[in-house]
Amino acid sequence: MHIVGQEWLANGTIRVEVMATTTRATCPHCQKRCVKIHDTRPRTKRDIALGGHPVELIVLKRRFRCLHCRKSFTEPDTACGWRRKTTKRLREEIGKQACTQPVAHVAKATGVGPRFVEECFQSVAVHALERKGLSLDEHQPLHTPHFLGIDEFARRKGHRYDTILCDLEARQVLEVSAGRKQEEVVALLERLNDPDAVKAVSMDMSASYRPAVQLCLPKAQIVVDHFHVIQHVMKGFKKVLQSWAHKKEGKPLLEGKQSLFLRAPEDLTEEQAHERTRIGEHLPLLEMAWLLKEEIRAWYATATLTTAAKKLDAWIEKVQLHGPDPLRKTLSAFKNWRQEILAFFQFLPTRISNGFVQGKNNRTKALMRQGYGYRNRQHLRLRILLEHVA
Repeated sequence: MHIVGQEWLANGTIRVEVMATTTRATCPHCQKRCVKIHDTRPRTKRDIALGGHPVELIVLKRRFRCLHCRKSFTEPDTACGWRRKTTKRLREEIGKQACTQPVAHVAKATGVGPRFVEECFQSVAVHALERKGLSLDEHQPLHTPHFLGIDEFARRKGHRYDTILCDLEARQVLEVSAGRKQEEVVALLERLNDPDAVKAVSMDMSASYRPAVQLCLPKAQIVVDHFHVIQHVMKGFKKVLQSWAHKKEGKPLLEGKQSLFLRAPEDLTEEQAHERTRIGEHLPLLEMAWLLKEEIRAWYATATLTTAAKKLDAWIEKVQLHGPDPLRKTLSAFKNWRQEILAFFQFLPTRISNGFVQGKNNRTKALMRQGYGYRNRQHLRLRILLEHVA
């Protein structure tokens, strides 16, 4: 294309007239080269804004008359595409904006309809995923990494859930599939093209994920994410802390001070640590619960493959003898998931963790809040997959 003319309109719009640089075209009927121009017709298109000013593109499309078959035809529009009223670069720009913003926001800002924005987004997503060897098809086989991370997130709390599967080595999302039930997770894992290549799968203590992994990936070691184990113990400790905060002897000491027992000791200032110790001296049972909670954190930080089981058994025995009832109730998880919890130490110094997956889940929640929720699950899935592609 070359510019034929340009002008500023009163409303601030820049109008640009362009025409193809070629002087001949191929007849679509007989495939002969044509040079005879029958007439020229202007077509109004929309282009990317320039300096904040809208750009109106007038494409002067020529109609050729073939001297061989005597038929007329219009030259192809390479800048916009067949029957398109916008340029390719404008559609690409709108699609890129929709990768990071809600469709309704992009549609309002650009002055187009939401359906058009969705179409631009789909086009950008297809090209971006194809460059990374991914597919829009939720039934295509998936490449198999050595270490997998799997978790769930709620599209509608208590009603609809999706499962996210990640490659922990490459730190990228492999797939986002609908549902979290065992049969739905099995269908997802069966898409892996080499199940025997998986060495370990990191997960939380999910009743549906474990049997699905054992069925589809029999050679993979299940590793319970250490963050979820500590979080499980913390839930029991919080119940202990809250019970003391409502007791007569604990209420005046813990008012406004509960965070001192919830934060990691290394995050406390010297003054805060001294205050926490002072409260613990007055409430020895709470102090014991806090020490037991801190011991499980220290266990993850210091234990090795040879010492992990022995230290864990010693901690469990101490909780059974000296721990308050809410902490003792947390021990059932260590009984039911003992092998998977200890498996964390089989892959040291590499830490098999669901931290990357949790980060993606947090980002997904932010996306859903930004868009006031997503009724279109396919759109949300593409947004999540595009997070690591962009």
